[in-house]
Amino acid sequence: MPTITIKENEHSYDESEIITFAEGLIGLPQMRRAVLIEMDEFEPFCWLASVDKDNTRFIVVNPHELFAGYEPLLFHTPSNPLTLTIVKISSDWTRTTVNLRAPIVIDAKTKMGAQHILTGSDYQFAESLPQN
Repeated sequence: MPTITIKENEHSYDESEIITFAEGLIGLPQMRRAVLIEMDEFEPFCWLASVDKDNTRFIVVNPHELFAGYEPLLFHTPSNPLTLTIVKISSDWTRTTVNLRAPIVIDAKTKMGAQHILTGSDYQFAESLPQN
């Protein structure tokens, strides 16, 4: 079983878990294949880690778990989508932000993913985390 090393910890994954991005991610067109690695100690956050390039990974979160009512208007939405947003961690946790304006949408059945920029949207590229 293949593994990915993140912060000196090895994480196994199955080939069937690989998400394919036909066009890569915005700013990273070479990131075509990745897997989600759960962060048990920081749930609901996960790693989206490239299986082809070491050290290419992002912290992501399902925005529906943090932002009630988040409903990006997308064209060609899969029937069973998994929506993720990239998280920008700050050393001061209260300044951590989430990119709600450019969600990553994954078809849970086919494992095909794409990142979309929501034009004409009020969602922000750097939305503060809700303060609960």
